Order: sequence, then structure tokens, then C-alpha cells
Amino acid sequence: MKKNLLLLFLTSTSFCLAQESSSKQKYWSGNFDLGLNVTKNTEAIFQLNNIFDLNYKLNNHTLTLNNNIAFISKTGQEELLNKGKQDLKYELTSKNLNIRLLIQNLYDIDKKIKNRYTTGVGVFYNLFDKKSINIGITIQREKENVLGRDTKLQNRLNSNILFTKKIKESIAVTLKNSYQPNLDGLGDFRWISNLSIRLNLSTQFLLSINTNFNYDSEPELGIPESDYQLINSISYSF
Repeated sequence: MKKNLLLLFLTSTSFCLAQESSSKQKYWSGNFDLGLNVTKNTEAIFQLNNIFDLNYKLNNHTLTLNNNIAFISKTGQEELLNKGKQDLKYELTSKNLNIRLLIQNLYDIDKKIKNRYTTGVGVFYNLFDKKSINIGITIQREKENVLGRDTKLQNRLNSNILFTKKIKESIAVTLKNSYQPNLDGLGDFRWISNLSIRLNLSTQFLLSINTNFNYDSEPELGIPESDYQLINSISYSF
């Protein structure tokens, strides 16, 4: 997994550096979010959440690094839990069609997931020139280390639909749905929904409101099939 991550990073970076001297269409961008989460499944959970995105774009090539972590405090428990997800994505973009390579690490001790390493290759299509609706399919390979159990290897199909709408110039609404069936097991699937509302406070600061819904048809023993989150955060863009 680490070798794949290093190979993808070096390949993408080398290509970018090779083009840098002859192109002026390049830039860095990103955002830093800090917020509070309220999660409700079998009990109430308080979370401090941080998201950091870093993007490098050169012509029609984009490299994105994302780090999403949360520190969790449960009612009646003194010990802090933590969960997080790190993504490294490379995209080759055209007018309406994108090709994406993905490497991801996820951990969530509350769901007994010590680590879940994912690699994937996907194709995404923008239905309109304004890119308000985006659909995509990704083939994913997962290696999951579960507490108290052997390592699991799975192949999943990840189908996505993303809808984005700007309300005036200061408000943007984004709805994303992801369906992830297990190609090796009938009836085993995940459903992930996210609704995001971002309100511009200034040229660099935004108020972000996110709701997340997660469903897993075959969770670990003692873990509920579904959970949801409400995340309010302040975002700084650069």
C-alpha cells in the first residue's frame, strides 16, 4: 500500500515538474475547516472535526491531498476516540470527462475498523457544461483490518452522483450520494449521503454546514447499520 502511494505521488509530481517550465497554467489552492460534530446512533457523541485540502493543478492535471480527522468524546466515557480519512487523488480532466486514480486510508475505532486501505480507478462525467451534475463509477480494492478479526480483502463498485447548485453568489449547495456494493458478496453494500451548504462570509472565510448519512448492510457485531452526523464549521480558503 505504501509503495503504491509513493509510486502515484512520484509519478504525478514528476509529470507536473516536467511541464512546469513550459506552462503558466498552474496553481495551488486549498481549504482548512474546523468544526463541531454531533453524531447520534446508539448514543450521543461529541466530535471536534478538522478537514484540510491541498490541490495542485497544472493544465488538465490535478493532484489532491485530503486529511479529515475527528476527536470523539462519548457520554459517560473519559477516553477520547478518534477517526479519520486520508485521500490522495490524481485526476486527468477534459471538458466533460475525468479519469481518477485514488489511494485512501480510513480508520474508525468506534466501528472496530483499525485501518481500511483502498485503491481505485474511476471515470466521471459532467452532464452539463456548468458541471452542476456529475456522475461516476470507480472500481475499488479494499484491505480492511478489523479489531479482533482477520484482515478482509474486498472488491467494490463505487457509483457516485454529485449535484451542485449556486444560490446567488454567496451560497453553494452540494448533494453527494455514493452506493458501494461488494462485488464478492451478494447483499453486502454501503450507502453514503452528504449534504453541504457553504455560505461565503468574506473572500476567504466560509460557514460550512454538513450532514452525513452512512449505511452499512453488514457492520461488525454490535455496531448499528446506520449513523448520521451534523457538522458545523468555519472554513478558510486559500
